[in-house]
Amino acid sequence: MLAILYVLKIILFPLMLIISFVIRTRNWCYDKGIFKSKSPNVFTINIGNLTVGGTGKTPHIEYLIRLLSDSYIITVLSRGYGRKTKGFLIADDKSNAQIIGDEPFQIYQKFKQNTKVAVCENRLLGVKKIQEKYPENKIVLLDDAFQHRAILPHFNILLSDFNRPFYTDSMIPNGRLRDLKSSAIRADLVIVTKISPNISSEKYDEIRGEILKYTRPNTPIFFSKIKYLEIKNYKNEPFTRQKEPFALIEGIANIEPMLDYLKSKNYLIKKSYRFRDHFDFDRKTIDKILSECADYQFITTEKDMVKIKPLLNEKEVKRFFYLPIKVEIEKAKVFNELILRRFKEFEDSKSK
Repeated sequence: MLAILYVLKIILFPLMLIISFVIRTRNWCYDKGIFKSKSPNVFTINIGNLTVGGTGKTPHIEYLIRLLSDSYIITVLSRGYGRKTKGFLIADDKSNAQIIGDEPFQIYQKFKQNTKVAVCENRLLGVKKIQEKYPENKIVLLDDAFQHRAILPHFNILLSDFNRPFYTDSMIPNGRLRDLKSSAIRADLVIVTKISPNISSEKYDEIRGEILKYTRPNTPIFFSKIKYLEIKNYKNEPFTRQKEPFALIEGIANIEPMLDYLKSKNYLIKKSYRFRDHFDFDRKTIDKILSECADYQFITTEKDMVKIKPLLNEKEVKRFFYLPIKVEIEKAKVFNELILRRFKEFEDSKSK
């Protein structure tokens, strides 16, 4: 198996070089002003990465929503990956995962009382339309816009997975990088996500040292971990029964931490259904799963639940539960103060 992977990497190496050259050329054109980047007239925070998925952008966006939405009018702007629509849309009570994408719909359902959610492939156009429609809006959180060089955010947050840091990865198709490691120079702040418990101070120092090889000097580096919350039912009520057999249904980039957590809590997972990230569930898929698991209940992720729930009837939905998560940032007070200070500096500069 290892020999096959090695041969495959050799075969794909020329394609990796071509992709790297295209990305390097594009970035050079933006850096030299041949292609133009523009900063919006509203404070924008980008939460992105250099890799193909799996670094935890959505829970970090939710963290920022909780930090900012009580004091400021904010909007989350996403591409809306996997949606069946195009162009600029504002989420409303008629929206679903097919209309705006699974992650934007998840955010809308959780925060619609105090946060607007919009989708648009063109981030610069999206921010412009948000401000035209909501001139009182103070902050736009850009979901996954690190590679969208046409827009120049006022604050760039780069996420890197502790289990697969960008500095050890390779460009697609031989690895998961979709941008050059050197692009980390654009980050105003780096968060190492999904850290393992009880890592040593030496490991922290090692990670910081590796990241600072690619960022600007003195770029702040923070660490965050995933916290699993109480399992909930379709009504968002806590679920406490743990002894029934379960089948796991998921379509996310990395399921291993969730599996480890469920096992640590003695959930009996008898069967697993794994799909690609952002998988578009349909009734045919659900029927197959239900027919194979007549005596099971189901656990899924929060992101997948928003797509599966509309496909279920009143009886079926009672068998489905999801595991919510949130992130905890080490030195959260320092992190929060940094974000708020940068926003205040932007607002002060506008008033001069």
